[in-house]
Amino acid sequence: MKIDLQQRYEFSDDFFSLDGSVVMKLSADAATEVCERASQHGLVIARIEGGIWHFPGFEARLDCIWDGVELPVDARAAEKNNLAAAEFICSEKQVHDVFIVTAFQMVI
Repeated sequence: MKIDLQQRYEFSDDFFSLDGSVVMKLSADAATEVCERASQHGLVIARIEGGIWHFPGFEARLDCIWDGVELPVDARAAEKNNLAAAEFICSEKQVHDVFIVTAFQMVI
């Protein structure tokens, strides 16, 4: 199964199983969970891009971008960064209902 670019994914497991970084559109709840679980998968969140879902389609919003820490980082800094990304999504989900998460493998 490959990523359907015209779908909003509702489950964080899809992000991890399909390698959804950069392209997968996630609901606010799924994106939050991705950020909270990313460290367990050896990932650090580099960017969050929020927008509005128009079935089908993603309207990116320039007022909803969050950039993470500069890489490389250690596991502790990555965890702190990833939780900050989750908090950003929670602060934006009243206005923006879909998010793209960009994540990279931690290099230790």
